[in-house]
Amino acid sequence: MQDVAKQAVREYVENHSRQDLLRIVLDEELPRYAEALERLGK
Repeated sequence: MQDVAKQAVREYVENHSRQDLLRIVLDEELPRYAEALERLGK
């Protein structure tokens, strides 16, 4: 039972860490490259 709890906590932390990283990239980094991405899209 303890192994199941450990795995659940590990998965929760991994998933939320990825979401936080994605949020940071989308909110902070993406605007920096918006012009270049727009040009590439044309």
